[in-house]
Amino acid sequence: MAAIRTSLFLLVPLLLSSFGRASSPNSLHPLQQIYQFPNGTWVENIAIRTNGNILVTLANTPELWEVISQPQQPSQARLIHHFPGAQVATGITELEQDVFAVATEKSVWRVDFNQEQSPSRKPLQIATISPAGSLNGMTTLNPDTGTVAIADSELGLVWNLDTNTGEYTVMLKDETMAANTDTGPLLGINGLQVHNGYVYYVNTPKRLFCRIPVDPMTGQQLGPREIISEDILCDDFAISVQGVAYLAGLRDNVVTPVFLDGRQQIVAGSHDSRELMSATSAAFGRHQKTNMLYITNGGETPHATANSTATRGGKVTALLLNSLRSSINDAGLVGHGSTLPPSDFGLRH
Repeated sequence: MAAIRTSLFLLVPLLLSSFGRASSPNSLHPLQQIYQFPNGTWVENIAIRTNGNILVTLANTPELWEVISQPQQPSQARLIHHFPGAQVATGITELEQDVFAVATEKSVWRVDFNQEQSPSRKPLQIATISPAGSLNGMTTLNPDTGTVAIADSELGLVWNLDTNTGEYTVMLKDETMAANTDTGPLLGINGLQVHNGYVYYVNTPKRLFCRIPVDPMTGQQLGPREIISEDILCDDFAISVQGVAYLAGLRDNVVTPVFLDGRQQIVAGSHDSRELMSATSAAFGRHQKTNMLYITNGGETPHATANSTATRGGKVTALLLNSLRSSINDAGLVGHGSTLPPSDFGLRH
């Protein structure tokens, strides 16, 4: 996010050209393309509805879209809402069943799919966080109280927002969240998730993946932050029930599971691959598809493609996690030099 109120989409080429690339083999596991948007579309973030449909936010325009994927039929996408007065749509998180919060640069909106057939189903603005620099990743802190944690990429901190009252406070601030201007855009903390009493987060330009223990009721920090990994480029991520984070590698064009002790292994995508071109975020499927990891891709631009000037729109891609079973021990894990059974990768049974 830039200090001047410039669209994230316009900064994408600068961001991508500023980061180095990961060295990796060809994509280790097959990826399925679910839906590709038109050229010029940057798909930023993702959440999964109760019915399994995929919600994505766009950074080239402040919009929320729904992708409907059905067996043996072409996937379709429909516009849910264009957020007025904004330039980008960023974070998204589920507050309660089929009710989602969506962030723009300074505002958070409520989208209720339970009221879809009602004239009043139009998204409602929850709050405008006037002091915010640039709101980005967002996750539900406590579903019982309706609180969410929101990364501010420009100010290098986390906001705590009560979605019922619209009240907000600064929840966390740490040097590992600080924005870095070395790459041009003022960007720091990006994606974040809450899991088992910790807020997990990434700092994109610093290649940091960290966590901080918090009180789930108040969001108060309960202990020092821990740096889990210091060498993976990441925009946003999903975290499994076992606590394995699947990091979407932006220009590195990969997905990398990272363990709490720092071990890591690229499981999909590669340096020159277009399968995960500019991977931006990830989310697990629901119901019978909990073994599926859905990945959003920003799309291809001359800056994002290794040896091409072609452009392609952002897309949603799926990785079947069960496919890790057959090759995980052969590939090994970066770090301690040991291998783990597939269950340690957070595969849900």
